[in-house]
Amino acid sequence: MPTVAVSVDCEAANVGKCYTRELVKVSEDYTVPLTWLIYVSEKDPLSNLDLYYNEYFHRIPAWHEIGLLGKFEDSKGYIADPNERGNVIRIGRDALKSRHVKPSSFRAHGFDLLPSDLRHLEDSGFLVDASSCPGSVDKHGVARPPAPTQPYHPSYDDLNKPGDAKMVSAPLAAFKGVCGYLDLGWEKIKPVLEHCGSNCSVVNLALTDCVDNVETLRKTLQYCKEQNSRFVTQTQIATL
Repeated sequence: MPTVAVSVDCEAANVGKCYTRELVKVSEDYTVPLTWLIYVSEKDPLSNLDLYYNEYFHRIPAWHEIGLLGKFEDSKGYIADPNERGNVIRIGRDALKSRHVKPSSFRAHGFDLLPSDLRHLEDSGFLVDASSCPGSVDKHGVARPPAPTQPYHPSYDDLNKPGDAKMVSAPLAAFKGVCGYLDLGWEKIKPVLEHCGSNCSVVNLALTDCVDNVETLRKTLQYCKEQNSRFVTQTQIATL
């Protein structure tokens, strides 16, 4: 009986489409908590957050979780400096706190996490990072290096190796180069579920709020329910 977590990359304000209301309905139909990772960047810290604060926070059940999807960019472009990246993490945390959310789960937008980010995340109170999709091609088409496929404490020097970090890395499910992003559609996700459901104790999945994932989510949750899966939020993975 695998444990399953499902997170949503919340980027709708940047795209103009949003299926959050429908996704909430599916989660309620199956009584499955989702983790909503709200996009925040230093360049634009509030537009996406306020869309969710004004339109959706009151619709998301209290037994779900809200975390941070952080993008390392500012008005000048990509941020590579470790200290400036730490500022992005703190700005995202503080932006959510200003809307009465204390985030403890994180994903780097574009899977762009560096080893130097770990201490900044820990100092900001984050317990779980879900930026790894080991040995597969992520939703942006970038091949990810091999790494542990189950939750682990990463190294401060190499995110793809176990180490002494306090926070937990919760890698996304993957099989034969396919990452567990529901955006890919049911036909591609089903083999990932079949493999990971039989070979993994934790199956971590993700989707995007601006893609019509409603039916894929429904089929995924139905399949997992039939396997007697237990469902948790991202932060709850750290307690397993």
